[in-house]
Amino acid sequence: MSLDLGACVRALYSWLGVVEIAASRDYVFYVGVGRGGGRRFLRSRGIREGGDTGGLIDEAEAQIREYLEGGRRSFELPVKLLGTEFQSKVWRTVMEIPYGSVRGYSWVARRVGCASPRPVGGALAANHLLLIVPCHRVIRSDGRLGGFSCGPSLKMRLLRHEGAEIRLNSPRSISL
Repeated sequence: MSLDLGACVRALYSWLGVVEIAASRDYVFYVGVGRGGGRRFLRSRGIREGGDTGGLIDEAEAQIREYLEGGRRSFELPVKLLGTEFQSKVWRTVMEIPYGSVRGYSWVARRVGCASPRPVGGALAANHLLLIVPCHRVIRSDGRLGGFSCGPSLKMRLLRHEGAEIRLNSPRSISL
C-alpha cells in the first residue's frame, strides 16, 4: 500500500521516554515509544516523509502531553488504522475500553467474534497507535499483565498512571 500523503515525525520527551508521533494533514498514523519507529513505520507503509501537517501533529503532541500529565482521559484525533480487517476491528474495540479500566484478551476476542484470545494478542502486538489505541488496558484473564511492546514495567506504569486496579497473580514481581 502506498499513501501519497506526506507525513512528519516528531519526538516528545516524557516519563515514558521518547514518544514519537507521525502525522499528515489528515491523520495520525503512528505513536510509539523509542527513537526511529515513526520513520520506519512510514517507510514500511509507503508513506513519504515531509509536508505540512496543518497543525495536526501539534494537536497530537498537545493531547499526548495532556494525557501523560494526567489532564486527558481520551483522545480526539483523526487516526488511520493501517492493518488487516481483523487488526482494525480489535483496535477499534480496545479504543472503547475506558481510561483506568482493564479488560481481558478473552473479552476483546468475544467482542470481535474470535474463539481464541491468541489472535487478539497478535493484533495488539501490531498496534501502531500506542496510547490512542490503549493496548496497555488489555491483560490476561489470570490477572497477569500479558504482553506489551514496551515491556511489562511500562505497561504497569501506564495502568497505574490511569489509576487502574491491577491484582497481579504472578510469582514474578514487576519493578517500577
